[in-house]
Amino acid sequence: MKEPQSELEARMQKISLVTSLVGLGLMAFGFADLIIRGDSLSIPGMTALSPLLIKSGTQMSLSLLAMSVGIVILALLPILRVLLALSLYIRNRQVLNVVVALIVFIELLASVRTGG
Repeated sequence: MKEPQSELEARMQKISLVTSLVGLGLMAFGFADLIIRGDSLSIPGMTALSPLLIKSGTQMSLSLLAMSVGIVILALLPILRVLLALSLYIRNRQVLNVVVALIVFIELLASVRTGG
């Protein structure tokens, strides 16, 4: 049986790869769409849309939507990592690590909720 840490790293590597490719692919698609449509590019450019605005169904360009969803997907990686670690620690009955992972998860949720 693999050690919990190496099992966690192996799974996280796969999840990170898929999540990163999807997020970066969406961002690249959105950027390419901007260029193809001939929109002017500026620095700083448009801001990413919040997940709540995306969810609300507000009218927005496909390129901005794709880039914003890509950014949100990449931002979810730390939360996925903590959840994966938590599930692994629960399965291995590592009580101290479960408590620590729960504290980290609660802090992550609080920071997402407060925007900090």
